[in-house]
Amino acid sequence: MTTEIDGAARAGSPAVALDYTRRMFERQRVALPPMGFAVDWSDQPSRHKLYLDAPKLPLPPPFANLPTLGVDAAVAAATGNATAVMPSLDVLSSVLGCYGIVGRRTHLNWNEDSSGKLKANAPVWSRPTASGGGMYPAESYLVAGAGASVRTGVYHYDTAHHSLDRLSAANRCWDLAEATGVEAGLYLVATLAFWKNAFKYNSFSYHVVTQDVGALLASWRLVLAASGLAVEPVLWFDEGPVSTAVGVDGRTEAPFVVIPLGPTVPATSRQRLGGTDAEPLRVWEKSHRVRDFELVDRVHAAALVGSAPRPANETSDALPALEFADVIQLPAAGPSAVELADCLRTRRSSFGLFSAHPALSVEDLGSVLASTAGIGRAGTDVSPAPRAEPWTRLWVLPNTVEGLTDRAYAYDAAGHRLLGGAAFDFGEVQRHYALTNYNIREVAAVLVITGRLDALVATYGARGYRMLSVEVGQAAQTTYLSATARGLGVGAVLGIDNLAVDGFLGVDGTDERSMLFILLGHERAGLAGYDHGLYRSTPVALQGDNR
Repeated sequence: MTTEIDGAARAGSPAVALDYTRRMFERQRVALPPMGFAVDWSDQPSRHKLYLDAPKLPLPPPFANLPTLGVDAAVAAATGNATAVMPSLDVLSSVLGCYGIVGRRTHLNWNEDSSGKLKANAPVWSRPTASGGGMYPAESYLVAGAGASVRTGVYHYDTAHHSLDRLSAANRCWDLAEATGVEAGLYLVATLAFWKNAFKYNSFSYHVVTQDVGALLASWRLVLAASGLAVEPVLWFDEGPVSTAVGVDGRTEAPFVVIPLGPTVPATSRQRLGGTDAEPLRVWEKSHRVRDFELVDRVHAAALVGSAPRPANETSDALPALEFADVIQLPAAGPSAVELADCLRTRRSSFGLFSAHPALSVEDLGSVLASTAGIGRAGTDVSPAPRAEPWTRLWVLPNTVEGLTDRAYAYDAAGHRLLGGAAFDFGEVQRHYALTNYNIREVAAVLVITGRLDALVATYGARGYRMLSVEVGQAAQTTYLSATARGLGVGAVLGIDNLAVDGFLGVDGTDERSMLFILLGHERAGLAGYDHGLYRSTPVALQGDNR
């Protein structure tokens, strides 16, 4: 796919993004094309991208030497200005390991794979980072130059074997400097391989995968921050040079996030060091038939910016302040005793495992909200640190939370308080949930992540929708890790009717939109299971399999 976007295409970009998101938000009421689509599980793609000819570089075990730091402290460290220190190979191993396999899931739950995953030929593996439907469509690449902790070249992270595939020995750093405007000796790149998710979610897949790459970004940020390295990811960049450098076509697999690492300076014009392009290496494709979906192709093309300069943000993209009469001050929660490394190893989704009793304490709720809101203040090229306001807001729909009544509450991060809004019937949430893997009545609370979609699209075109989705996914992964640190059950879902929830929150008719829902609460007691972890740390009580 070309990244040279003409003026007419860019002018139509906001309309394409808003049409796509409208369809996603209405999908429980108006079916998405293609009509009659059925998932062909017998021809599903591999969860891992495997190069057939690339030499491999083994990596140290992930998280083994990660400094002792809790999730909340890592979030605070991640919001600082970018650090001009080159990460070691050990740190890079932990960063990349955030998407690698860390254990096998065998615990019985309400998910659709509960019995099939017990078969020896159909294992389901746990990973530190969450992914919609467990599809894991993101791919990780390193582009290294002089001074990096790996030899000069381009590398792909093999999630199946926790190793690096060396794709090229050329120095392609200047390609990324030219694309991002930031010159560095090492770049970390996240791409999305659409078919790995679209085979199941078809037209809905772009909405899912853009949040997936945000979840990966959160894991990267927190591991780097725990190692003393704050970063400033680049979200607005020229996709063409980045795609070429890492050897992807920009259409079926495309770059979404670039992180310059180590000392950086603004890019200046100079001669490239990379030389001629090498022949692309062969990649194993498990599926016999790979399909495209028109809505996905259209919104992805609309979000490409090529070499266009980033628009000046002359108006605030932050959500407007809310004022409600019912204000509940949340108590300060002490730091969790569980380290970030252990949270990454043991993170899972609590399919069918929630229990509404005992009630969720406001201390635990407040701790999760504070960490989740905190990661939204971490800077990017579009909104550098120190960042005053994130693009997202957190809401709470309580079921069994100490001291909260049947109404929607907005979280005010600055005051660490809840602002009581409209009353609603929590039973209605279950009625508007389209899946069967959770009993919403057993959930203590539903957290809702909203964003000011229209304003971001108005400023940045379809790229604004893409960047908002990244921030939403970043918040979701932080919620997972924060809840894990507090010993809580957690699960992110997209299957609740967005339009109904907008009504519960009282934001229908505004430009604030519900983007993602996160279930929170206690799990049922007595759920001990086998420990299938691949890596060991300090002994922890068994909590079933890792997910």
